[in-house]
Amino acid sequence: MIMPTYPKITCLLLTLLLASGCNSIGPDHLRSTHPLYNAAIVDSLNEQFLSNLVRLHYRDPTFFLDVASVAATMRLRVNGTLAGQVDTDTPLTLGADTSYETYPTISYAPLQGEDFVKSLLSPISIDALLALTGSGWSLKRVFGLCVERINGIQNAPSASGPNPTKAPRHFHEWNHLIEVFNRLEEDHIIEARLDPKTKTLKVEFQSMPEHEADIREIKSILKLDQKLSIFNIEGDSIDRSAETIRIITRPLMSTFFYLSHRVDVPVEHQKAGWVTVTKNEDGSAFDWGQTPAGKLFHVKESEDKPENAYVAIPYESRWYYITKDDLESKSTFLLLTQLFRLQAGAAKSIGPTLTIPVR
Repeated sequence: MIMPTYPKITCLLLTLLLASGCNSIGPDHLRSTHPLYNAAIVDSLNEQFLSNLVRLHYRDPTFFLDVASVAATMRLRVNGTLAGQVDTDTPLTLGADTSYETYPTISYAPLQGEDFVKSLLSPISIDALLALTGSGWSLKRVFGLCVERINGIQNAPSASGPNPTKAPRHFHEWNHLIEVFNRLEEDHIIEARLDPKTKTLKVEFQSMPEHEADIREIKSILKLDQKLSIFNIEGDSIDRSAETIRIITRPLMSTFFYLSHRVDVPVEHQKAGWVTVTKNEDGSAFDWGQTPAGKLFHVKESEDKPENAYVAIPYESRWYYITKDDLESKSTFLLLTQLFRLQAGAAKSIGPTLTIPVR
């Protein structure tokens, strides 16, 4: 009886293994790794945003890294076994298995330089805010974070920088104004559009009998002409007419500062002077949860790593986190990430890129 030689058996075994493995290894690899990389990148960017908010509360420098690229190489391992005796009638037994290993290489690009800094310090455009409200974000959330003044009605302007020592006084009227605005927006009574002739932004109040009282109140607060239904929308303009709604927006970095004030810190850090405690006129601690942004965002702290965290980071021997069931804070956090991409996403670093091979 003539038996096949070992080299022929080995070649046959390798051919069968490669034929079966290569047909599925590409698609299978993509299905198993793509969701993992996606989730890891999202988690790391969320932690970076939260870390920078906590740093601002402690007046520490912020820094942003962008994931520039993720490249993965794949190594296929083939193992085969051959058992039996060639000088007998016992049939040979073939055994084989394949496996593959992934070696990712991640490149980080620091976001810095003149263009990036300008994007952080430039006021958010009114067009961008209207685009956000038009895409489904509530006017209460977008304007509560990003707008500092509307026709002189102030949204805690002292909150646009590091934690102030004195409590902001000018936001109670804003809270009332934005609640009325929000009711009209939810019922589609307010419509913002670009005038095709003048290329200027305008807002129109639709005539609805059940909302006449709210419309009159808004016009009264903003000192607008009660007889008009269409008004111009302008930024920091010298026009103070009763036909114009003047909207002063915050820069993106000021929005970060505003949100950072609602970060809880332990008493020992306050006593050590690591953070500024904002106080009322009577000397008591001011509750930032009263402000328009503070009503929509809250970062808690704990000594141990929280179990119910949506996102959590360690800082100064404590844990800072947003809980999974705090839907208001999660929505505001999501809006902040979209604002960042909208305002600063186009500014890429021209400096060196940090590349880390993961083993």
